[in-house]
Amino acid sequence: MRERIFFSIFLTAAFAAAVIALAAHFEMPIWAVAGIGIVFTAASAFVLATVISRKMLAETENMRKVLTEQQNELKKEHEAQDKMRREFTANVSHELKTPLTSISGFAEIIQNGLVKQEDISRFAGNIYDETQRLITLVGDIMKLSQLDEDAVPAQKEQIDLYESCSAVISQLKSTADKRGVRFTLEGEHVSIIGVEQIIDEIIYNLCDNAIKYNKENGWITVRVYSGESGNVLSVSDTGIGIPPEDTEHIFQRFYRVNKSHSKEIGGTGLGLSIVKHGAAYHNADIKVESTLGVGTRISVIFPQAQESAGS
Repeated sequence: MRERIFFSIFLTAAFAAAVIALAAHFEMPIWAVAGIGIVFTAASAFVLATVISRKMLAETENMRKVLTEQQNELKKEHEAQDKMRREFTANVSHELKTPLTSISGFAEIIQNGLVKQEDISRFAGNIYDETQRLITLVGDIMKLSQLDEDAVPAQKEQIDLYESCSAVISQLKSTADKRGVRFTLEGEHVSIIGVEQIIDEIIYNLCDNAIKYNKENGWITVRVYSGESGNVLSVSDTGIGIPPEDTEHIFQRFYRVNKSHSKEIGGTGLGLSIVKHGAAYHNADIKVESTLGVGTRISVIFPQAQESAGS
């Protein structure tokens, strides 16, 4: 564009010089020279204005297309978020209704005197279990909400990932022992910068899932090491595995690969979603490797010398 303008100015100046030279050579009157100059200048200005207007129209059209594309993308993103919000609300309502219905039913039977004295303790135990399930569900929903809104009430600090894994394994040992599942912790002491509460939640949910979906007398290997791509936390199990078509969905809220098995082992269906959001909070990547009937390995790769997105 700039080159065209300079070229037009150059042509105008060159032509004007040529006209003046010819006028001097043929001894033309000054009014004739001025007339020729005015006509040529007007013609040059018209040509230049046409070039500029076409260029501006082209740029305006390109800008309009870009803005239209951006508006369409924003619309699609908004629709996707709206759909996710509706689905989440429906799922939460369902998950809350189930234990509340059980609690209400047990309480009503006791209130109406339809339970034998020796069975009251068992009914009270059922009410307690369903209440704990509700508390856990509400707690997980609150954690996800905090991660979604980047409102985690904690500060980042230096964390020894190996020590954090060791502490979580000790916490889950009794649960694993009930299923005959054994833990092994391998690797090295690796430091990351993060929020300890979230890191513990990531480790806990990965290990808890590895217990729930493992085979009886199975193994869980937790490994911490510094690799080429970053500081890695991996949790491997000898469990039932994940079908390939379900791998991309396991981090969705309330998604369960095997619904009947999930009902038997309990859980809120939010564990891996918390892992995903917690990893994103620390700018970490997640890798899933699984073979049906053999087991699953989920790795969380934290950036080297990382600063989390939540800073």
